Amino acid sequence: MNEDAYKRTGRRLVLWRHGQTAWNVERRFQGTTDIELTETGVAQARRSARLLASLKPDAIVGSDLRRASATANELSGLTGLPVTFDANLRETYAGVWQGMSHQEIIAQFGDQYAAWKRGEPVRRGGGELETEVADRAAPVVLRHAEKLPENGTLVVVSHGGTIRTTIGRLLGLEPQHWESLGGLSNCCWSVLGEGARGWRLLEHNAGTLPEPVLGDDD
Repeated sequence: MNEDAYKRTGRRLVLWRHGQTAWNVERRFQGTTDIELTETGVAQARRSARLLASLKPDAIVGSDLRRASATANELSGLTGLPVTFDANLRETYAGVWQGMSHQEIIAQFGDQYAAWKRGEPVRRGGGELETEVADRAAPVVLRHAEKLPENGTLVVVSHGGTIRTTIGRLLGLEPQHWESLGGLSNCCWSVLGEGARGWRLLEHNAGTLPEPVLGDDD
């Protein structure tokens, strides 16, 4: 880990993506479908939890979907901290895209997919806009951040798309630029630190050597 990124200069947010699922491997869009971790995903969560426990977090909040809750519980077990689960931290609801493979989505919804990648507001599969995901998730993160002690650390256990939109909102980026934030690999995280002019991105997709991003946000 980059030690400079973790120096105590204010409150910190560690936004941690869940471990691997079978649908990640199959490149199926999960969205709000409640998929559990694979054995590999559980191992990823345990390894990452040991690293994050060394940061001595003050609080843990997470999505209530099983892949995120199981990941969060690994850190809870090591730190003794309870996890506050919140449905507003779930992944983007994507309607008919959910359960479809990456290839199927491109074949059937190629124009919609391309428009989303260009940063246009798109209801993928008839589901949520990215701004709507940020509207529900970012306030949860901020509400729990406000409860932190001085120089405290909050770990947020969520999903690739939700984390990206939340970071974009907290950094004050325009929604069409949120795509410039690359995706997170399974069980990797991003760190935001509190600065004089708001939140700053200190580290992104941290936690391991580079691995493919397999998920809804690729």
